[in-house]
Amino acid sequence: MKSALFTRFFILLPWILIVIIMLDVDTRRPVPPLTPRPYFSPYAVGRGGARLPLRRGGPAHGTQKRNQSRPQPQPEPQLPTIYAITPTYSRPVQKAELTRLANTFRQVAQLHWILVEDAAARSELMRTTRKVSVWPVGLVGGRRYERPLVENGKVVGWYTGWRADRPFAIDMAGFAVSLQVILSNPKAVFKRRGSQPGMQESDFLKQITTVEELEPKANNCTKVLVWHTRTEKVNLANEPKYHLDTVKIEV
Repeated sequence: MKSALFTRFFILLPWILIVIIMLDVDTRRPVPPLTPRPYFSPYAVGRGGARLPLRRGGPAHGTQKRNQSRPQPQPEPQLPTIYAITPTYSRPVQKAELTRLANTFRQVAQLHWILVEDAAARSELMRTTRKVSVWPVGLVGGRRYERPLVENGKVVGWYTGWRADRPFAIDMAGFAVSLQVILSNPKAVFKRRGSQPGMQESDFLKQITTVEELEPKANNCTKVLVWHTRTEKVNLANEPKYHLDTVKIEV
């Protein structure tokens, strides 16, 4: 009987000591002083301890008036809508490429994407397009990039690796057209058939603008913000051995 009691005592002893130590530590912990919460009475104390209601013209009311007199922030103007039209076709990489493009479009405010059935990339600079704007395109034409040549804010030529004699030697991803221009030129069409290879852009742009009217974007066409990407190894067959452009552009 005594052995059973001793066994139970030694089993409970460690737990009893732990409880005593915890109680001792808790009682020694300093108690933070109580900070009374501020109370704002709706009355002011007058002579003889009489309580008088506070008038609205008091200091607090003056502060409220000063806060109300501060100019309120004006709501930001609504951004113009960008209409992006993407023609596509059935192929093994179609879903992967459209998913990548859709995730990119999710980051742009006020964008309306029309998927016809992949390759249209764009930047925020489109929003300031008045008629037709242009910019460089990376990984296109067998070069690291192609771009419009700009002097004094005007397009004067083309840095391209293929047929620089084209009226608009530009890639499909290298320009944007204002919707108002499309509406004011209802007969302008983008030819699927009848255009020579590589001339579709020129045949379309000739119907709505001239080279002199083009609006250079991307820091006067010296920055690559759009890439003509493909799910294949990049073709740089037309890239010159030595740097021929007048500016150095990172792709």
